[in-house]
Amino acid sequence: MARPWLPLALLGLAAGLCGAAPVERHTVFWNSSNPRFLSDYTVEVHLNDYLDIICPHYEEGSADPRAMERYTLYLVELEEFQSCKPRSKEQIRWECNKPSALHGPEKFSEKFQRFTPFTLGKEFKEGHSYYYISKPIHHHGEACLKLKVMVTAKGTQAPPVPAATQKGRIQADDAAAHVLRSVGQNSAMRGSSPFTFISFLLPLLVPQGL
Repeated sequence: MARPWLPLALLGLAAGLCGAAPVERHTVFWNSSNPRFLSDYTVEVHLNDYLDIICPHYEEGSADPRAMERYTLYLVELEEFQSCKPRSKEQIRWECNKPSALHGPEKFSEKFQRFTPFTLGKEFKEGHSYYYISKPIHHHGEACLKLKVMVTAKGTQAPPVPAATQKGRIQADDAAAHVLRSVGQNSAMRGSSPFTFISFLLPLLVPQGL
């Protein structure tokens, strides 16, 4: 059965995808040598942006395994963020516990989306702030790393200020850092290019029998 409206509908969908706002990725190196954790560390994102958490990583033989930083990260409410004390284990988001992995640093990603089809996914709202804290696994001290993420409206985000990488230590924030492999992420699906989707539409748009 002929459907003359189908090519126009598919073209309209493809055009909408091409005109979608670009998705940004915000990288945070989660370790005590990152100087941005010394003050109020805040990241501003838009809906559908990603937050990439890069765990501590050490080259073979560069540090005593007992001293390698390992953390449990929590997504908490403001009160727990201020006291740096999670309420329960249900707030655990990720665990950075492979500091000497051969394939490179562990990486976890959070997508700030309004709706999620996944039962374990987190839904985020524009104009709200979200709070991450960590507790060290490598020792029993009270050291706490904290991050505030603000979901802002389009056009209100200030340009990011890169932080210098401390030489001789694990990395601080560096937008040009090369992550060898992503070994962990939350349940949110990663964004894909609209051009990939268009490539699937083209066979449907070309008249059959040519």
